[in-house]
Amino acid sequence: MTGYMSTGLAVLTCAKGSHTAAITVDSYMSVSWDPPTMAVSVYSGSRMMEALDNASRYTLSVLSADQQDTAEWLGTPGQPIYGLLSQIPTETTELGGVVIANCLAYFTVDIAQRTEITTHTLVSGPVVDQGERNTEGTPLQRFHRSYGTFTERN
Repeated sequence: MTGYMSTGLAVLTCAKGSHTAAITVDSYMSVSWDPPTMAVSVYSGSRMMEALDNASRYTLSVLSADQQDTAEWLGTPGQPIYGLLSQIPTETTELGGVVIANCLAYFTVDIAQRTEITTHTLVSGPVVDQGERNTEGTPLQRFHRSYGTFTERN
């Protein structure tokens, strides 16, 4: 039934040794605006959670509607660990966060807490860097296993 919930899509990245781990996520949220705090939910048995267990921060890139291919590529289970982002344009922020180029916005979060909830772990903390990229774009959404976006911005 949760497929009937419309959710925005983002790419979650963090350092894993000498390379960058990345996955598509649809379970992330702003926890607080003052101070800015965010959280993301990750399957506890995943390679991404293994990377997050050894990381001090992560970056979320909020995807635009024209980045469906990126969402699908990074959302497919069993992707390679090395070279995962080689075909996707990225940028590196001053704090070392890896951002998907032309995303709507990004948030870099210092990991303050990891909370296990059944099969997933909620990874949260303060936002230490953020920025806009594609200010004219519309968000990539997922609804009932399909992709879409808003038809206009108000």
